[in-house]
Amino acid sequence: MGAMNKFDLGYVFYKGQSLLGEARLDVIIRREPTYEHFDPEKVRLKIKTTQGVQTLDIQHPWRQSDGMQLCPGHIRVIDRYQKFIDVFTFGGQVQITAVAASSGQTATPTTTCIITSPAPLLELTAGSPIITLFANEIDSLYARQKARLNLRFAAEFDSKLADIDPLRLYTTCLNHLRKKFADNTIYFDRTHQFFKQKLNQEVARLQQGDNWPSCIPTFADLIDA
Repeated sequence: MGAMNKFDLGYVFYKGQSLLGEARLDVIIRREPTYEHFDPEKVRLKIKTTQGVQTLDIQHPWRQSDGMQLCPGHIRVIDRYQKFIDVFTFGGQVQITAVAASSGQTATPTTTCIITSPAPLLELTAGSPIITLFANEIDSLYARQKARLNLRFAAEFDSKLADIDPLRLYTTCLNHLRKKFADNTIYFDRTHQFFKQKLNQEVARLQQGDNWPSCIPTFADLIDA
């Protein structure tokens, strides 16, 4: 890669303390593509507003709010060829700024989308079986609870998730999966065993940092609260 930076690639993840994900994602959307690497054209995500949950495409130039509440779920960073980076989130914040990034001998106007969260951001496109399994398990957990509640509108469940603190949502999901895999002996293949190990290590890390709650509700109780 040499001197390549985030402006060359179009996006960059920033490592935090979590063993399962990243702490921050920056996406750089240019007015003109470089045609050299992945050139993001838009960021598709869900945000929570006073009117409820809505799906938003962040593009360049950006003339709306520069700060928003990110809803739990999937983020897609999409290029002009419809290739995308898939990221799973437990919620957080979105900050949008206009900057000028160097591109050859000229300065190209860009819009930078900065996504942060106290809970890890899971990069699914990287192909890690552990991270993919983690996100799939949580998606399945969400789907079961959504079916249980039998809400009239799909956005109501998204709104319930958005009302939960991201770190609390993360620890509740983590605790649910740790118990599920510890109690069920059918998960004996290498991927599941490594996943169980990572779950336990992540819980231990949170406990050491005083970020593990003394009392963790079931996921159903958390949603119903």
